Amino acid sequence: MGILALLLLAALQPRLLTPDVRQFERAEIEMASPAPPSNPFDPNVARVDAEVALPSGGKLLVPAFWYQGYQRWLVNPEATGIDRVEALTPEGPAAWRIRFASPEAGRHRVTVKWTIDGKSGQEAPIVVDIKPGSRAGFLRVSPRNPRYLEHGNGDGFFAIGENLCMYEKREGTYYFDRILPKLASNGANYVRLWQEYYVPQDLSLVAGAGDGAFTGFPLETQATGLGRYDLASAWRLDHVTRECERQDIYYQIAFEMTVWWQTRQKYRWPRNPYNAANGGPCVKPEDYFTSPVARELVKRRLRYSVARWGWSMHLAAWELWNEVDNNEHFDPAANEDWHREMARYLKSIDPWRHLITTSWRDSRMFALPEIDLVQAHSYWDSEYDAAQYTLQDSDHLMRPYGKPFFFGEQGVGNPTLMTKLDPEGRNFHDAMWASALSGAAGTGLYWWWHNYVEPLDLYCHYKPLAQFLKAEDMAARAWTQAGLSRPNLPVTLDVHALSASDRMLVWIHDPLAFRVEDGKPVRGPEQKAASVNVTGLADGEYLVEWWDTMRGEVIRRDAGSVRRSRHFGYGLELKPPPFWGDIAARVYPR
Repeated sequence: MGILALLLLAALQPRLLTPDVRQFERAEIEMASPAPPSNPFDPNVARVDAEVALPSGGKLLVPAFWYQGYQRWLVNPEATGIDRVEALTPEGPAAWRIRFASPEAGRHRVTVKWTIDGKSGQEAPIVVDIKPGSRAGFLRVSPRNPRYLEHGNGDGFFAIGENLCMYEKREGTYYFDRILPKLASNGANYVRLWQEYYVPQDLSLVAGAGDGAFTGFPLETQATGLGRYDLASAWRLDHVTRECERQDIYYQIAFEMTVWWQTRQKYRWPRNPYNAANGGPCVKPEDYFTSPVARELVKRRLRYSVARWGWSMHLAAWELWNEVDNNEHFDPAANEDWHREMARYLKSIDPWRHLITTSWRDSRMFALPEIDLVQAHSYWDSEYDAAQYTLQDSDHLMRPYGKPFFFGEQGVGNPTLMTKLDPEGRNFHDAMWASALSGAAGTGLYWWWHNYVEPLDLYCHYKPLAQFLKAEDMAARAWTQAGLSRPNLPVTLDVHALSASDRMLVWIHDPLAFRVEDGKPVRGPEQKAASVNVTGLADGEYLVEWWDTMRGEVIRRDAGSVRRSRHFGYGLELKPPPFWGDIAARVYPR
């Protein structure tokens, strides 16, 4: 064998980067390359795959990805918040990386096969010993109740969180370092991220990630060109993934954003690398859904994403599109076919079987069996009651599919106005509680994270709901919407309640406590003698646990009974302590 061939084999020899790994944690292997492949992002040119032999005899087939490490630092460490500027410096040579998480403990044998620029080979197996761990496993649709989620070990999961799609200005990963701990310390466990970015309107500028506009974690950009990926952007998502793991926060990642595909966005579509004017395969934006070349390029990005981030147990779901039916000349049939093909492809290459979702309101794509999680978006004017709007939008948009659902975006239409009218975050609070008790698999993910929740420090609203639901395994019961057996006192009260035969979760909301009329906030009085009769419980004796929804504390316990044979007013009569705005109750057998 020639010296060049020996050098090539030595360079390609994989090495384990993570010697101490437990179940469902990241195991990582590096395989160097003597020279960069001509295109490491095109599996038709450079393809590296790993077969992971599990102790049980099963296998994981894991694609590899091209990786460049970076060091981060602050250009202006004296600055604070979004005025900070992150800089990244490449660290070490680029190389292939293999990441996997195993559901099993014991000895794993990893065999790497590669084809790079016409040369092929297979490396000697590398052994990875994985220790027993206590992690709960990847999220799944619950087989006990298909409207809810649970972990692989059967532990229930209820999403509580917000959008955190992009960082502001140039703060980069430091932005997420600031905000994720605030969410975690207040009981939130879920965020929505984007593989997309906004761009300056000056068309003379080549638009890349981190240029001062809002930025997510894009792979293909105007700066990289079609079929090439931004490795610094991918490294930033690596960092955020690790922080989500550390803070025990789950995330979903959206691949596409509708504004890039609207010709009225004069500074976006002309920059889109898929645009035929830029050498792409799409003469018109709608060609993206039908062009075989475009579909192949999409699959490459999906493959890269699975390879790089699929290992993470805290990756809750892949989101194929953000608001796809807002696209111009939207074709439901073409969209349905595209979603079916991409979801099936994702399922075929993702050994960890992450949930697949999409948005916005197209019924045909939501009905596809390949779409696991339904996510519409919901916005309302400030004059509407946030709780009522949330429940009614849930009923007609999301409930019909018999799948887990929660709003991927939710919020009042004018956050700047509400910053003045509602600095306490009543609409945020009310939307969260209403969505949680609507039968959803999680709270609505509030959209205005950067200009409402963060500047007003409204994270405290998450904790009371998290405490209220902490003892409940939502997938363990067949919840239904509770009924009422007589008018409420006062009649203006709303009752949002989920009932199982042996327990009930109740949220009593006074829509007149806080409202906006004629552009001004109006506060109603405290409720001192409220009364409601709820139905849905089996006959028996119950304990009623009253919760303060602002402090997350039990403030009183009552006894009650249910006798269906009673006349008008049958069911369980609830007489809450005095409250302003809202109050909650957990009802369970005495």
